[in-house]
Amino acid sequence: MSMLQEVPDLLDSYERFFSKFNLSKEQFFNFGICETIYAPLCKAKEGWDELKRRISNNDTVYIRGFGRDSKGSPLFQEFYSQVFGNTNVKIDPSNNKEPTTVIREMTGYSKIESVKYEPIRNYQVSHIFGRTKNIFMFTAPWNIVYLPKLIDPFTGHEAKGDLIKEYQTRFQQKSYTLFKPLIEEYNKIISEPDLQTRIDEYFENISNSHPQEDIDKLRKSVQKELSPINSP
Repeated sequence: MSMLQEVPDLLDSYERFFSKFNLSKEQFFNFGICETIYAPLCKAKEGWDELKRRISNNDTVYIRGFGRDSKGSPLFQEFYSQVFGNTNVKIDPSNNKEPTTVIREMTGYSKIESVKYEPIRNYQVSHIFGRTKNIFMFTAPWNIVYLPKLIDPFTGHEAKGDLIKEYQTRFQQKSYTLFKPLIEEYNKIISEPDLQTRIDEYFENISNSHPQEDIDKLRKSVQKELSPINSP
């Protein structure tokens, strides 16, 4: 005869933190969203227009490394060379050097003391919508913020649970509203039927030039990275 076992209540350290210090979820969420530092819309538009120009003119642009120890990065660089005609796609040396430069120039704040910038401390450079191997989004000013380090775990991939999902939704909703015209322009670019045709043709042409496992990984990543941003 089997006996039913009671499932214990899930212990969530975030909920324990709120309870222990008599802090409501709304207070914490509002703090995180209000204290996040965004690029001003006018400067973000200027930076976005300049990034598009560099991509189309075969100037240097950056992405984050692909694969373990970035060993798969040449696959993405070859992809961008053939599909976008840009042979100057570089891999960010620290995975965040270029985005840090962008948000510093956009906001005038710097984590490193300098006479040129206002100092800030305990902020983390973060991508709002991810897609860091996307040449448009890795350094798009509207996709980069200074996030309070206290909030950073709520936007990362490591944390799980309903609280995390709710905060990420609110954070992205606020960000989408702030930069809606620029995001919609990106969506239009990335959704062009001609681009999808070029992508499909590229994968057909490389079917015999790389191991199938590498091609499958690249295709899966391209589908995820080069995707439109849906309104949260």
